[in-house]
Amino acid sequence: MKSAKKHESFSAPFSTFFVIHFEVGGDIKSLEYQNTFWPAAVDLIKLADRYDAKLTLQFNPQWAEYIMKNKSNFNLLKKWQKQGHEVGLHHHGYDHGDWNGYTNRTGKEGDPKFRGNVADMMKLMRQFVHPYQLLSGTITDEKSDYPEDIKYDTEGIQIYHARTKPKRVILGSIRVIQVGIAFLSFEGDIEGFKYEYIKSRKDEVFGVVTHEKDFANNPEIIEKWFKFIKSSGDKITTVSEIITNYQKVYTIEHGGNPLTFLKDVVAL
Repeated sequence: MKSAKKHESFSAPFSTFFVIHFEVGGDIKSLEYQNTFWPAAVDLIKLADRYDAKLTLQFNPQWAEYIMKNKSNFNLLKKWQKQGHEVGLHHHGYDHGDWNGYTNRTGKEGDPKFRGNVADMMKLMRQFVHPYQLLSGTITDEKSDYPEDIKYDTEGIQIYHARTKPKRVILGSIRVIQVGIAFLSFEGDIEGFKYEYIKSRKDEVFGVVTHEKDFANNPEIIEKWFKFIKSSGDKITTVSEIITNYQKVYTIEHGGNPLTFLKDVVAL
């Protein structure tokens, strides 16, 4: 892999964002997974704040349940929002190996993991983010489960998904603006991400995603990325802020071939 250093035609994208997918964790009732990884989530936000990085925190509903059960945790979430971090939605639909129990699919009510439909999930999530709005998300099972609230869709996994021009697409029956993301795991190729970043055009947005568990396994790789972005003179900001600012400069065109989780993306 070529080094990102001393690249003769160094450029930068329009802006860059960093999404954290907060996972279900297998057992949708005990919330033990959330309890285990909550300290890592706290440490991740502390690290981001050191680099003035505003993260896009996309939670499965089990995390909303866990955080709202504890007043100090919930107050900390509200502090993160006030500091400029965005709280969004990560929805694992019925076909995902780690289903969160919510779906609009018919005939699933008898499943032991069934928690309710998407309207039930969104009622919980709106309470979770109040007084802010849910605007961004990564949603599986878009055909049946895409919520009307989510206007900005993040989707992808491979490195070539990181560099995209925002585009207007239809997911299910919902019109949204979509941007790509590439998955930086705890053992990811950080040099590959750097090299792809410096190839970005000025009308592209660069998106990265990881999990709370990947940060827990290897915080250093995430800090390396934060350091690289800061040294590049760029700043990690939120999906919603980027798309708002992008539309002031560029026209977002309609795209007929959206990235969709089940078609193009391996379940994380």
